Amino acid sequence: FPGFTDPWEQRKLGELSDVYDGTHQTPNYTDNGVMFLSVENIKTLQSEKYISEKDFKKEFKVFPENGDILMTRIGNIGTANVVGSNEPKAYYVSLALLKYKKLDPYFLKESISSETVKRELWHRTLHIAFPKKINKNEIANVSIPYPKSEEEQHQIGKLFQKLDNLVTLHQRKLNHLQ
Repeated sequence: FPGFTDPWEQRKLGELSDVYDGTHQTPNYTDNGVMFLSVENIKTLQSEKYISEKDFKKEFKVFPENGDILMTRIGNIGTANVVGSNEPKAYYVSLALLKYKKLDPYFLKESISSETVKRELWHRTLHIAFPKKINKNEIANVSIPYPKSEEEQHQIGKLFQKLDNLVTLHQRKLNHLQ
């Protein structure tokens, strides 16, 4: 972007955000309560599964909040999405929660989907496991290049967010025409 000339830095993801994983227990699903997310919900961060408020409070001391990132860590590793509300959400061990410290969340989401970061995630993945998985400590050790300027991060993140929205809009039009 014009006006940004500062060099980029590279740090481990664990220095830029706190990394958590979800519950390892199979939940007791309810008809309502706190939405429960798993790897299949990463695109929309919406689910038809719920757990009780009581179970949520007991199991989740740390949970996704607005601006945090959820990332798949089992199966299709490294697909990320930004949490867009403070509505409580529970999540399964198949997702990693990245709590914001230094990076713009939309910039970080796009960084995770870059070839460089995907390649490093791939190298840190346990390929002998089925399905494949990556431990949360390995996620924290992934290097992320980023601009020092928060404004530059924000502008890059905003650009990719606009592109994602444009792609979604055109995909809907294509689906409608088909």
